[in-house]
Amino acid sequence: MQSVSSRAMAEAHQECVGRYELTIPGDVDVALTIPTAFSKPQENPIRFSDDQPAMHSVFIYNGTFRITGSMSHADFGSILDGIKTRVVSSSASTDENGRFEVIPAGRPDAFAWAGHRAAGFYIYENGRAISFRESSSDPSVAKQRTGAVLKGLSARNAYEIPKGDGVCLPDMFVADNGKDSARQVGVSFRLKNHPDVTIFFLDEKALAVDPKLTSKQKSEFVWGYEYGIGKRIKLVGAAPYRTVKLDGREGVETSAIITRDDGSTDYGYLATVQGDSNAPVDTPNLLLLVERNAKDAKGNAPVSAAELDLMAKGIAASIRRRAAQ
Repeated sequence: MQSVSSRAMAEAHQECVGRYELTIPGDVDVALTIPTAFSKPQENPIRFSDDQPAMHSVFIYNGTFRITGSMSHADFGSILDGIKTRVVSSSASTDENGRFEVIPAGRPDAFAWAGHRAAGFYIYENGRAISFRESSSDPSVAKQRTGAVLKGLSARNAYEIPKGDGVCLPDMFVADNGKDSARQVGVSFRLKNHPDVTIFFLDEKALAVDPKLTSKQKSEFVWGYEYGIGKRIKLVGAAPYRTVKLDGREGVETSAIITRDDGSTDYGYLATVQGDSNAPVDTPNLLLLVERNAKDAKGNAPVSAAELDLMAKGIAASIRRRAAQ
């Protein structure tokens, strides 16, 4: 009988996250920003289509993005009208921190603004509502970065790998010159034919101010504290910390039995490689987390520990820097 992993890999797609591409084993749902987060702060604003939180997801590239496919053009227009009204009326404010100006967006269904310490834009592109905000102590820097991101932004189809320098976000691509000031792009995928399996991949620019962790230390931190995966994690294998290569760089992989907060048992795989902020070329932190959550199997038999491990190792082996040309 053909295994779940081999069936999934037979239906595999290429996808891109940040400056990297990887093989995704089958059709997926991608966690996006919920529409209410465009109006006011929300707890766990990035979620799957059934409202399940994707707590690890993050869309930061020279500023912070919100991206949703669940907002109509009319609803986007209503939000935009409110933003425009606030920006225009702010000109009467006696507080310079409360005054904003309209900056040229240069494209339809878009509105860009700048203030004393931040700038940003709203745009509706290919059925997606998108907002962007960049904060800086230098107003000209925030305005310049916002303009560059808006100019480079374009829609892309699912599983479309763009050409040229730039950064992939869900259904979006931002063309650039291969450089950025901040990048923390982490996308959560859930297999449609096995919704008990979620895949999270993170491309994170290494910064000089970051703690200097080894790949093993990062793995320990993720399992033990940072990601809140379960109340108990048991790493498996005689040598639980194994060498792995992500994009040709040596890191650490681990497999685990997860005891969830409700006492249920699941499985996970984690691969990490730490970056180098002093390297002459961009050398980011990379992280791949593949989890089973049996309660989400939706009538299917949940994948086994062996199947999850095989699937995850296949994804890890596929990770590579997206070709600029």
